[in-house]
Amino acid sequence: MDEILSQEEINALLSSFAKQEEQRAAKGQSQEAKQVRPYDFRRPDKLSKDQLRTIEMIHETFARSLSTWMSSYLRMPVRATLASCGQLSFDEFSSSLPAPSAIAVFNMSPPDGEAILALDPPLAFAMLDRVLGGPGQARGKPRELTDIEQQLMRDLVAKVLEILAHAWADVAAFSARLVNMVAGPQFAQITAETETVGAVSLQVTFGEAAGNASFCFPYPLLQPVLPRLAATRWFKRQAGRAGDAGPTEAIRHRISAVKVPVSVELGQASVMVGDFLDLAPGDIIRLESMRGEDLVVRVGGGPKFLGRPGVIGKRLAFQVSRVLHDRGGML
Repeated sequence: MDEILSQEEINALLSSFAKQEEQRAAKGQSQEAKQVRPYDFRRPDKLSKDQLRTIEMIHETFARSLSTWMSSYLRMPVRATLASCGQLSFDEFSSSLPAPSAIAVFNMSPPDGEAILALDPPLAFAMLDRVLGGPGQARGKPRELTDIEQQLMRDLVAKVLEILAHAWADVAAFSARLVNMVAGPQFAQITAETETVGAVSLQVTFGEAAGNASFCFPYPLLQPVLPRLAATRWFKRQAGRAGDAGPTEAIRHRISAVKVPVSVELGQASVMVGDFLDLAPGDIIRLESMRGEDLVVRVGGGPKFLGRPGVIGKRLAFQVSRVLHDRGGML
């Protein structure tokens, strides 16, 4: 015989069903709340995280190349590192730049659009001080560049843009051409204030000087190459380049064509200044070298070999007998 439920048991059962329904509804609302996120229509996210990551890797490569070139150009150790990479409105980027600044407006072709390279005043003046023979320090308050300083900065920026184009070569082949040098962000209106831009900032340090070098790439400029800004594609290109022996052979071929001066040191002698001033045609200076001894062979001014002098046909020659080791390594 079926058990008959009392009214209290029926009420308890209905109450448990109601609680379960409330819990399910609350859980569904919490899941919906997690999926909802605020969206600022003034700053639309037009660049995906994957595309920003690829831009970041491109400029990490650019920073390494820039460090190498600037170290040789300024003749002192220079370190450039990627500080930030993101997207924001052009108005926000312009507002973040100090005034006055050293701002270079350059053209990227193709796709034929303008971008910005902005240097912090302390960094720009320290670089100019070093180029002009100083220790690389920024003195005084920030000011606008003089005509001579602008020309020097143009030459420097032109080389930086060349390195930038090389860093982007795996994604898009373009030429970067300097259009103008301006002193403030108000003179570099390359796009609408509300337009999304890709902003990349590098921290550059050399000696006691330090500052940021900031790039601004408007979205319309990046839009044609967005399909190529995929991290997987970047890694494949880098892996293919690492496994390809072509660049190594090309570097070896180019180095093999470099000419270096080679000279043979016949001997040395110490002469008093008075005797040196009294030298006349026919006088003989006695060298310290002995007949049959190896002579020092200098390559690029440094001693690299010991060799024996001789002739081949009608030409003077030497035969290498030993390789010298020094702090510069072995040739």
